[in-house]
Amino acid sequence: MSGCVKVTLVELARYREWTELLGSDREWRIQEEQSRIYSRAQEAASSRGGLAIPLRYDYLLLLTSGLSDDDVRAIVDSIKEESPVEVRYSTAASRSPAAAVSSAFAILRGNAGGQREDCSQEVSVLGHVDLDDVTGLTERTDPLEAFHRVQELLHYVSREARLYGGIAQYLGGDNILVVMPVDNYEALARRLSETDRVKVGVGVSATPRRAAELATKSLDWIRSHRGAAYVKVMDDLRAPVTASSGEGKAVNT
Repeated sequence: MSGCVKVTLVELARYREWTELLGSDREWRIQEEQSRIYSRAQEAASSRGGLAIPLRYDYLLLLTSGLSDDDVRAIVDSIKEESPVEVRYSTAASRSPAAAVSSAFAILRGNAGGQREDCSQEVSVLGHVDLDDVTGLTERTDPLEAFHRVQELLHYVSREARLYGGIAQYLGGDNILVVMPVDNYEALARRLSETDRVKVGVGVSATPRRAAELATKSLDWIRSHRGAAYVKVMDDLRAPVTASSGEGKAVNT
């Protein structure tokens, strides 16, 4: 596939210094503030076709493929309205999201080596990873045991995604979002599905919000066609392609 992934890295400058001014009884307030900032970022980004990922919370990652510079500025302005500290940001693009983040961080730090790559098309490739029957596991054990199992899965997904230049983010419940590279995303999806009882829905589109929608639709397809496939790709940037199905096989539409 041609094209690249565009991201915007948002930094809450001197955030640690701000937290230290709150006194010892501060953690509840920090969590409250982080939630508000993330909520504002997600609302502003999704309304323009993007998505927000909290990362460390003092750094937020905006998925901004297909969004204009004006869109990005408007999202950052919304974050500024909520943030108790100065907000800085930079945008970069690459064929993998990890490389794009590295470039954006270099730009933030004044490194001229961090540049947005030229690309023919901005695309978004997102994977929705789901652990099968977590509800059943919870009922058989307890919520904490199920949470530990999901955390083990997150560690595995994060490690494997990193090898491909991808980024994994926990969404809550038994769901994990993977920001995938333009190249070899199907190989990454198949690799993730090789672990026990894991389904991977992939969405490919011009904008992150649409790609996430397609990833969820792909996951719903896997659930409704139980046993037909553990990976499905929905791509609205190319003509439909049908591949052989079965365990560990990808089905594309």
